[in-house]
Amino acid sequence: MAEMHSETTPAHHGHETRDVNIRVIALFALSLAVLLLGSLALMAWLFDIFDVTPEGHGLRGAPLAALPPHRPGPHLQTSPTQEMQEMLRAENTRLQSYAWVDRSAGIARIPIDRALELVVQQGLPSWPEVTLPQTDERVPTSQESR
Repeated sequence: MAEMHSETTPAHHGHETRDVNIRVIALFALSLAVLLLGSLALMAWLFDIFDVTPEGHGLRGAPLAALPPHRPGPHLQTSPTQEMQEMLRAENTRLQSYAWVDRSAGIARIPIDRALELVVQQGLPSWPEVTLPQTDERVPTSQESR
């Protein structure tokens, strides 16, 4: 395409002659600061007006009798390694000792090594067999499905 040049408008090559209006920017910054300070003053005044604690109430306006009692904090471990070793010692002692679990039912706890020996000698106890309900549907075998 051919370019069209207008002979009536001369091309100016140079710099801008207009600059930023400092007065407008200063007025905007000043009005923004006044608005900010005014809103802060208004909020402080409103907080003073609404800061009323009735007599017999706590700091946050709740009745003193309704405040929950002070609860102790959580029990933190002072030496986790030592406590873990003590727990393992107690568990091993329990695994290696005889004791009654339920004397009236005749249930006792025996050392785990002895229990393993008894299982090897006598086998696992037999549990009653569970019968599955019979269905009319037959599952085809691999030869029937061909």
